[in-house]
Amino acid sequence: MSRTIRGWFTAGALLTFASVVMGAVVAATQSGASCPNWPGCYVDQFAPAAQLSPLIEFTHRVIAGATGPAVLVAAILGRRLPDPRPRRLAWIALAGAIAAGVFGMLTVKVGIPWWLGMIDLACALTAMVSLLLARVLLTPKTDWAPGWTARVAWGALGFLAVLHLCGIAVAGPGSFTRVLSWPLGVLPADRWPMLQSLRIWLAVAACGLIVTAVVRASGRRGLWRVGLSAGLLLLAELGIGAALLSGQGSTGMRTAYAVVAAGVFGAVALLAARASVVRRLPGTPEEALIPVAVTAE
Repeated sequence: MSRTIRGWFTAGALLTFASVVMGAVVAATQSGASCPNWPGCYVDQFAPAAQLSPLIEFTHRVIAGATGPAVLVAAILGRRLPDPRPRRLAWIALAGAIAAGVFGMLTVKVGIPWWLGMIDLACALTAMVSLLLARVLLTPKTDWAPGWTARVAWGALGFLAVLHLCGIAVAGPGSFTRVLSWPLGVLPADRWPMLQSLRIWLAVAACGLIVTAVVRASGRRGLWRVGLSAGLLLLAELGIGAALLSGQGSTGMRTAYAVVAAGVFGAVALLAARASVVRRLPGTPEEALIPVAVTAE
């Protein structure tokens, strides 16, 4: 397998993650309406004005626009792979990236209801996780053998996905709840208080699973670094959330909260993927299974 194929899969995974992060920044700063036209920012001008909100929205569009072609190239090159799993995951990621791009266009052009917003986010997260897992599966001389650490991490990722998707469902007009973040209590401006309470319990369960996965990953070759990153990001998110609950909120702090939430999701996804793929080391009566450490090579 050539480095070119692995490089394109790596680029696709990074771009899908960056697109999710920038989507969270756009929502946190309420910059989506600052570029009222599509694909250009204005009817009579393609580039954004030299102001923060239009620049944020347009940067998100540029990254999202680059994601589709990168994933398409990865999917086409992946047709030569002997393992069918990365090939299928690449096409799933491409479908998710294209769908998210279409929803983004519709949001600017005509606006979309909350349930389409949930589908939009689900497509973006699916594209990111699919490309990430496909890239991990491209590591040479490895086997698919998810153990307890992988199962716990995948469970945490599932809770996080439901948590973020439900946030779009319960968010009232202009509410921060729609942003990729963890719940800040039951907000009166939002809908369906029972579903808001469920999100809090989902966050507690996800937090417990993440801590369990991080502890299990500590000291394990190929896992401890990404586990440590997930743990530190979780601590940062909890700290920023506590500051927001105490009334110290600002646009910058809310944006940081959303970015860290996206980072937690990405780190947990990477931990789950790496814990699921192991390298076999021959030379012992029972071959040792060691979680892989994926590089860009």
